[in-house]
Amino acid sequence: MATLEPRVIEVPIDNSNDVLEIDCSQLPEHAAEICDILENEGSALRFYQLFALEYYKQGHVEEAVVALKRGMANAKANDQTAKVPLLNLLASIYVQKAKSATITAAPSDRDIMLKMATALLTEAERIDRTEPNTHLVGGMLDLAKRLPDAALQHFDAALKTAPRSAAALLGKARVLFGKHRYQHALEVYQQVLVLRPTGRPDPRIGISLCLHKLGHAADARRALARAAEVDPTAAAPHILLATMDLNDVKRMLDPRIAEDPITEATTQSVGEVLHSAMAHLHRAFERQPDCAATLIRLADRMFFQSNYDAARGLAERALKSADTMAIQAEAHYQIARAYHAAKRFDLAYDAYQKCLAINDKHSLARYGLGQMQLHRTDMSSAEATFQRVLDHHPRCVEVLRALGYLHARLPNTKAKALEYYEREMQVLADEATEHAKRHSQPTDDITGWFSDANLFLEAGSLYEASNAKKARKAYSMAADILQRPSATTDSVGDAIPELWNNLGALSQLTGDDDAAIFSEYNRAARKCTSALADARLRLTDMRKGAAPAAAASKAASEVQRLENTLATITYNVARFYEHCGFWDKAEALYTSLLADIPTYIDARLRLAHIAFFFRGNAEEALEHISKAVGIDSKRSTAWLMRGNIELHRKSVQDARRAFEHVLKDIAKHDIYALCSLGNYYLAAGKSDHSRAASEANPASASAKKLRDMSTQNYKRALEFFDKCLLLDERCAAAAHGTAIAMAE
Repeated sequence: MATLEPRVIEVPIDNSNDVLEIDCSQLPEHAAEICDILENEGSALRFYQLFALEYYKQGHVEEAVVALKRGMANAKANDQTAKVPLLNLLASIYVQKAKSATITAAPSDRDIMLKMATALLTEAERIDRTEPNTHLVGGMLDLAKRLPDAALQHFDAALKTAPRSAAALLGKARVLFGKHRYQHALEVYQQVLVLRPTGRPDPRIGISLCLHKLGHAADARRALARAAEVDPTAAAPHILLATMDLNDVKRMLDPRIAEDPITEATTQSVGEVLHSAMAHLHRAFERQPDCAATLIRLADRMFFQSNYDAARGLAERALKSADTMAIQAEAHYQIARAYHAAKRFDLAYDAYQKCLAINDKHSLARYGLGQMQLHRTDMSSAEATFQRVLDHHPRCVEVLRALGYLHARLPNTKAKALEYYEREMQVLADEATEHAKRHSQPTDDITGWFSDANLFLEAGSLYEASNAKKARKAYSMAADILQRPSATTDSVGDAIPELWNNLGALSQLTGDDDAAIFSEYNRAARKCTSALADARLRLTDMRKGAAPAAAASKAASEVQRLENTLATITYNVARFYEHCGFWDKAEALYTSLLADIPTYIDARLRLAHIAFFFRGNAEEALEHISKAVGIDSKRSTAWLMRGNIELHRKSVQDARRAFEHVLKDIAKHDIYALCSLGNYYLAAGKSDHSRAASEANPASASAKKLRDMSTQNYKRALEFFDKCLLLDERCAAAAHGTAIAMAE
């Protein structure tokens, strides 16, 4: 606490011309002693007010309250006007206590304080409605109640009777600033400066804030610099100068809003501005170590330096000294994101909640809360949280990404996920076009603006199910981004051979020319082979060097992933060879795959397909299928291929048994098996009908039996086709079979 200047209050002694001198630097611990003296001497009420102010200035708020209450109790019935200053002072103390209660106590304590202040002001107005200080305190009370319009009326009323009241002018300017009427607020702050150029709070602070909001940043800085000169002990000018510097750094580094392209000179300038910001923060901290705003800014810097414990410690200190709800909410946010970055998610979740309980418009805290809900797999709550942020910030790419990610993992909302990803792409494209125009650059190619490959990888995986061309375009964009070398690393695209494999497969699906498809697959195989060799070498070095078990396990998993990816690429190349009619090459690749991975059932089944449909060797084909079934007896594709081959061999009963096995023991809703059995019974119905028609005597018992069998087979066929259409109403084969059966 600052050292008080020596101050002596002279109290007249009753029935005497002498005075009692009381040194305010040595006041009694309890105000009741002073009040006893004042009562014995029959002192005027203003002395109770003077001593109450002294106690208040020295931090003894409760003793100030005692003095004021004793003074009001001694007010004479025929001179209630003298009581008004005490009522106003006590009301203002309760307003300040209410502000403290919002930070340190329960909400009910705050309400109690505000009600007590209201009652005191009501009594003061009853006694004297023209007293300007009553209106002044009334404005303070309305601000505490968050009633800016009512507060403005009180401040205006105070200014009618006391137009030079600096306190009323400051209150009015504060309300105008909160209403975004910056020009008017600036004029009022300037009035205060003329009236009280060295007063506190310094009106230059308000002037600088208004100038900054009006776009006069340089003038705002000059106002703050002057405020620092006038009061070298003030922390607020340095806090605001540091904030302006940090905001300048953001503008310089964010290409979306930077006025000039980011260059080496820009980086040097950023370092200088950051140094200036930190210097101002240190000055603010030296002048007022417990200033919550300074501590919040320092916590922010510690966070970006990845010193999360220090950031949280500073924010917790700010929380203890915060005197506004906005600062308290920001302190909780800083604590939350420090816990978040340190992966202490439960504590982060609680801190985000506390921030939003105080300021439910804190979008960053709400976004963080949504991330915590995602971590808890509380998808419905996360969606509602992110959507609420998006309602206020419809072009926020981070929220659009979060909603896209969320819907991509929910059932039946893949289209919604794509919608959010496409909106994010559009926002980025618009920003790129705007940036290009601002710097007089061409706008026909803005692909270089996109820098996050994950956006296109996610979108590409979703497009795969509905639009192969869009999926290929998205993956191509991701590949382009991943191949760009950064300032610190080379291209990372080679580490994701799955991407190149997908590009090859999608090129094949979209009907690209064969040379382009071969090029994609060859590039995928080359990159995967190279990455696999590097991964194996790292694993060998780890095992030789006795690396930690976790690291070795991770390296082994990476080798396994790349081996599996290489097998998939090889399989896809073999399938493409089949597509092009290069049966021998395809067969050689499948055989090599099985030599390395004997349990690769898909490769085994492709060999069966080549053996029967290209070489006409049914026995070899069925042998391959038997081996596949031996590995996995529940693999429906193996049984379906067996049924298909038996049909081609005219072994219709063996084919029927294969299809029935699939439906009975593997997948009762397999559409291919259902449709195949429908076709089987349709063919049987036709056969029986033809045999009945060829009977010499159509009325014979044998002919009638054949017709009945034909009808039953058609009905069975219809049952299978109907079930197909229930599962997939767009199944053309089932619809065609149904039409034939009904016609027959």
